[in-house]
Amino acid sequence: MSFIQIVDALRTYRADALLLALAVTLLTSLLKKTVMKSCNKKVFVFLPFLIGIVLFALYRALATWSAAPLCEGIVETLYGGMECGIAAILYYVFYEQFFRGKKTASPIEDMLECIPEKERKNAAKRLYEESEKLGDEELYGYFAEHLNEYASPPLGEIELAATAEILAAFLVSLRTAEKK
Repeated sequence: MSFIQIVDALRTYRADALLLALAVTLLTSLLKKTVMKSCNKKVFVFLPFLIGIVLFALYRALATWSAAPLCEGIVETLYGGMECGIAAILYYVFYEQFFRGKKTASPIEDMLECIPEKERKNAAKRLYEESEKLGDEELYGYFAEHLNEYASPPLGEIELAATAEILAAFLVSLRTAEKK
């Protein structure tokens, strides 16, 4: 993924989501290196989204000085939190590719913690190349069908559905940014 593709993908998000995504990225990294060091790697696929939802909910509650974003506006709050999670992953991909020196085979490689590290690069490359041939509406089904071919241990039904949804949403976001 090139610098231009990442910046272009980030352009599709609101400024508040991008600022909160920076906090999500830093908090996720801090948790990964300290408290959650011995945690299962699968947790880190979902952690940016969970932290993003919590931070965005707090932000909206503080901005409106009410609990309305947690009750009446919950859908917008969840959407904003998911935006924060996706943008946080984009920040992480940017960091990994341009500052850490680790080149990834595809933009989804860092999101595939469920695949053993020694097989992750090739699996990410294959999954990404095949997904490029599909339309946006077909991505979820593709990932839901093929992720467990590489995952070890195989993902449960809920984990598989969530991971497939996250990967599909991430790639749709990148495609949208590339079209602009």
